[in-house]
Amino acid sequence: MLMPKNMMLRVHVLSEARLMPRRPEIKKTVLDKVTISRIERVVPHHEGFHFFKGLGDSTDKVAISLTDFHEKMRNVDIRSVNFHFKRQDFEKWIRDVVGDAELSRRIGRIKKESHGENLRSKIIQTVKERLEELHGIQTKK
Repeated sequence: MLMPKNMMLRVHVLSEARLMPRRPEIKKTVLDKVTISRIERVVPHHEGFHFFKGLGDSTDKVAISLTDFHEKMRNVDIRSVNFHFKRQDFEKWIRDVVGDAELSRRIGRIKKESHGENLRSKIIQTVKERLEELHGIQTKK
């Protein structure tokens, strides 16, 4: 059976497209005032970020907002920073409780071999930049 030339070409293009790997879809979230308010809100104590130095070894510090997290990171025991970073606890809390997937991704991009005061500085800087970005968006609208 003979197929028209343009039909054969279409089949060829479709089969090639199936072989090519798809790029992951990157979704940009548009931040409106409601979303920003949600990210910056104060959460109940039980939903706050509870800092531990290790399993069962609490520092008795709890961050109840992103701003509070930024402040507490400045002087929480360095063992707590290392402990939570390895477990990706910061990323999870910021994504799941605070509701800021973008900041969670940015913290996830910090090199996994980072530790100690260098790690603390990177986290503080990343959170500070995001807070400034959120305040800038909010004041523009």
